[in-house]
Amino acid sequence: MTEGPTDLDSLLGLRSVKRSFFDQYRAAESRLRRSMHALDRVSGALVRTAEGPEELMLSVLRVAYDQLDAEWALVALRDGQLPSVEPRHVIVDPEGRFVAFEGRDLAPVPEGLPKGVVNVLLAVLRGGRSTEVADAGGPDAVTVPLLLHGGVIGGLASWRHPGRPADDIDTVVLRILAAQAAVALHNSVLFRDQETLLARAEEAYEEARGHVVELSRRNSELELAHRELDAAHRQRILDVERSRMARELHDSVSQLVLGAGMHLQLGLDAVGRVDQQRPLLEKAVHLTDQAVDQLRSVIYALRTIDDGDGRLSRLIEDLCRLHVPSSMTTEVRVLGDEVPTTPGIEHELLRIAGEALANSARHSRGHGVVVTLDFGDEAVVLTVEDDGVGRPEDLRAMLEGERTGSPAERQGLVNMRERAELVGGELGIVQSDLGGVAITVVAPRVDGLDRRPAR
Repeated sequence: MTEGPTDLDSLLGLRSVKRSFFDQYRAAESRLRRSMHALDRVSGALVRTAEGPEELMLSVLRVAYDQLDAEWALVALRDGQLPSVEPRHVIVDPEGRFVAFEGRDLAPVPEGLPKGVVNVLLAVLRGGRSTEVADAGGPDAVTVPLLLHGGVIGGLASWRHPGRPADDIDTVVLRILAAQAAVALHNSVLFRDQETLLARAEEAYEEARGHVVELSRRNSELELAHRELDAAHRQRILDVERSRMARELHDSVSQLVLGAGMHLQLGLDAVGRVDQQRPLLEKAVHLTDQAVDQLRSVIYALRTIDDGDGRLSRLIEDLCRLHVPSSMTTEVRVLGDEVPTTPGIEHELLRIAGEALANSARHSRGHGVVVTLDFGDEAVVLTVEDDGVGRPEDLRAMLEGERTGSPAERQGLVNMRERAELVGGELGIVQSDLGGVAITVVAPRVDGLDRRPAR
């Protein structure tokens, strides 16, 4: 192993014995510190994204102005780039004031701008090329483009005092600042737009919620009005029945009473002739009894009817009191879950039930009537049956015109059949388990046309 002099210069990597190298080291350290300080200012400027594009532009411009110890500085956006950003440009004058020609309320209009500043501003706004922008600024200007997605959206420029040119660090820092500022401006615009959309969405949500509340209120009012209309419609049916019974009081009962009076008058004329007097008086008594029975039914029809709860079975109970005299028993049975049908179907079922009850009361000579409502999944079956002496085959023949009978009775059967067919149902006349006649109607649960005849 050969010993020789120690080469400190090669070990340390510098010749410390010469003062010039130490000065270079101090200068490099100073530049490094200045660069780190500049980058720290750059990062501080770029975190203003959430405060809006205007504050971000002012912060970026202030860093560029201070970094170069500039006399003038400006940042501007090309026409058509980030169109929602205001202001489109900002300038810092030698006194450190922000000035602008437009778009900033608090900034005064600049005065006494150097030609180079005006030329760079116009070149950036009009979309000039980077070389044109650089040439427009003059020898003291440092200009860098604002790049976004590979395209130029604006420019950043700074003018140092005459005789104090910018070094490489200043240029690099300015380029970093410009590159990051373009992205930050874009993000700031997106953030602001999202906040605007969020505010609009919240406003629309509140408005929609208000509409929902209003629609719910109106729907409740509509349902209430619908129920009231149905109740009024059902009441009208009962009123029609009462009016019809009143007409019968005038047309039939009054005639019976008149006939009784005539026979009584004949009986009085025949006083003294015993063989002729008794039959006439017996006929008068019989007619009077008939008149009393029909008057009793009419009294039921014309008395005040309670509104009830609006169910079909409840309305049929009212019809039983209207049409059936107290000498006959009545019963209303409900099979299945009683749920409302359409008003049109209820109207026809009530009219059919009223007609059938009236026929049983007048012609069956029975002691009781049973009305059954069978609510199925697809249909409602109405059955009105009695324990009288009627025969279903006779009524079917009368309905088809094959057998003569009371015109009113046949017309009642025809009306019931027509009303059943009107809602898509079917009328049947069969033997009742009670011994008399059973009138049955099979009607669908829902009537698509919901027809309500005027008669």
